[in-house]
Amino acid sequence: MAKQNKPKSQAASSDAICEGYTTGNLHKLTRVIEMSCALAGYVDLDSLLQKIVNSAVELAGAEFGGVLVMHQDKTHYEYFKVFGCSHEPSEFPTGAGVLGIPHEEGHPLRSDDIRKHPRAVGIPHGHPEVKAFVGVPLRVRDKVFGSLFVGNSPGEGSFSREDQALLVAFAAQAAMAIENAQLYERTEQLAKLEERKRIAQSLHETVLQYLFTVGLEVEKCLEQADPCLEKLSMIQRLIDRASEELRSTIFALSFHSSVNMKGLPAILTDLIEELKTTSGIRSSLLLPRDLPEMPLAVSEAIYRIVREALSNVKKHARASAVAVTLSYDKRFVSVTIQDNGRGLDTPSTPGLHFGLLTMKQVASNANGEITILSNEDDGGTIVRATFPMLGGRKETQ
Repeated sequence: MAKQNKPKSQAASSDAICEGYTTGNLHKLTRVIEMSCALAGYVDLDSLLQKIVNSAVELAGAEFGGVLVMHQDKTHYEYFKVFGCSHEPSEFPTGAGVLGIPHEEGHPLRSDDIRKHPRAVGIPHGHPEVKAFVGVPLRVRDKVFGSLFVGNSPGEGSFSREDQALLVAFAAQAAMAIENAQLYERTEQLAKLEERKRIAQSLHETVLQYLFTVGLEVEKCLEQADPCLEKLSMIQRLIDRASEELRSTIFALSFHSSVNMKGLPAILTDLIEELKTTSGIRSSLLLPRDLPEMPLAVSEAIYRIVREALSNVKKHARASAVAVTLSYDKRFVSVTIQDNGRGLDTPSTPGLHFGLLTMKQVASNANGEITILSNEDDGGTIVRATFPMLGGRKETQ
């Protein structure tokens, strides 16, 4: 039978590992497994790389160690972490010396005296003198993107083939952990970009429109000879609305972390307590016993609608009581805000008008529907918003 040739990258790793297990040191192999499992708990890349270096130094019983990770454009090293040096390196290696060999050639480098290697270029200030050395590539599948290395074996001895093999095995697990952390980091960056886009859109649809209207009203005042007190009052209300919307948008920057830490019920409770304290209006919050987890966009929309509705109650409704109720079924979640004030039949003020438009826009952005009407039976106003639990839009009956 013809002998099958393994890919070069796999052959280098496999041969190194096989050569290293001649002593059968089960204890060190167990430590490799334990250290590899510990890496799975890290998503912060900076902390992960430091953990990898520390573990490699412990595993090999070395005096110091380091890890180099190449930037995705493959032109320079993006990360450099060390352990065992008197101070952090002031600059990254360029790859011209021996540290770049495992990365460039894709196989381990072991030397009893690395100072004699043809590519040795000396050591930087503050770096310990290096003699014995082992460097191994960081590889995921056929992609080599960095290297892991240790220096100076205990008692000024040499690193064995077994030490090299253990580092190869550990580096394989470390490389996968690094790739996972990088993927997590990129996902977080994309989420931040998407959030910035959403906030910019929110500012455009609310604050910018208010300010545009202010400009028009000012222009009308300048064209008239009378004091325009009514126009100035309108401008003042528009400015107040713009300020409220800006505060709401700023809150959105921290809403995600707040809802994760406190939960939507706690945040709604804060709104109710704030209304009681600042207005004296009797306020209540009715929640289902086991409110399920819902999309973050829906949680934020519910919060903003409740906040806007309570603000309208406080400023315009002349109500003595208000109730907020949250309910859900398998497909939809609904929030209802009902007060006992004067309702919507009286002429609406500009502030109330803009508040209603804001609530409608917020509901629409979260694929929800909202109804705002006067309560013909008991007086007051009812605001009811309904959202899909899984991202769809409720069909109009």
